Amino acid sequence: MARKTINCVVMFADVAGSTAMYENMGDDLARERISKALNALISISRRHNGVLVKTIGDEILVYFTDIDQAVTAAKTIQEVMEDDRSPETIGVSIRIGMQYGSAILESDDIFGDTVNVAARVAGMAKARQILCTQEIAFMVRNVELSNKMRHHDRLRVKGKHDQLDVYLFAWEGEGDITNMATASSFTNPAQHAQAKNLTLTYESITHAIPVDTTSYILGRGKDCDLIIQGDLISRHHSKVEHRRGKFIISDQSTNGTFVRTTGGQLIFLRREEFTLFESGYISLGKKVDLGDPNVIHFLCE
Repeated sequence: MARKTINCVVMFADVAGSTAMYENMGDDLARERISKALNALISISRRHNGVLVKTIGDEILVYFTDIDQAVTAAKTIQEVMEDDRSPETIGVSIRIGMQYGSAILESDDIFGDTVNVAARVAGMAKARQILCTQEIAFMVRNVELSNKMRHHDRLRVKGKHDQLDVYLFAWEGEGDITNMATASSFTNPAQHAQAKNLTLTYESITHAIPVDTTSYILGRGKDCDLIIQGDLISRHHSKVEHRRGKFIISDQSTNGTFVRTTGGQLIFLRREEFTLFESGYISLGKKVDLGDPNVIHFLCE
């Protein structure tokens, strides 16, 4: 294969607790169950347009060129392994880690920083978990997938100045996860309101946010939907999405997101969510100062 660089999701999926399986079942039976489980993982990945790079002991390395397909494949893997009652795979649990970015394909293998980070994220995962980086959590297009992303932890990677935000994809269902939108200590009048329109005004330009929005990104990164420069602003600082009739802003930054409503409420978010209501101001990385040109005005109707 000729050397080329692609943008893709790199996924590691491995059998959790395989060492104990070998000790408890014996080499032959454990190896048979693990082999069948890996074959199922490979088959599911391929059905979602994943490309198998290699099998490494008790794990597989796969890449996807479509983010939604990668997350769906990971979700399907966990669901299949959870529901499968065949004697070959019962008791086998999978942990998954993913990262999105550029990678080098050469000689039927894949290399680069994206692969290394994906391996680190997979190492953080526990049995039956799906972990991914902020890039994937922010870029998922499907609303049902996006709604199941929850901030999980932060990861320090050698050679990188900033820690990476790691997200948990809550594949098991809404009943098993905590919704942080109502977890703050303040009262949010928008908890039961329905919002159909949201506009953000920045530098005298008004941006209409449609109700089918699942990921409208604010930050200094060139790939953000609304680019805002500033020393305290993260590359992908905050995300706005429309969920269950509400416009919700989620902080994903180092320095936090500040919201000031016209009613006088002052809200500080650090890896938390807040339902926008009526009107007010948003400031990334520092308190709302109406004299700051980087302050964003919002109007929710």
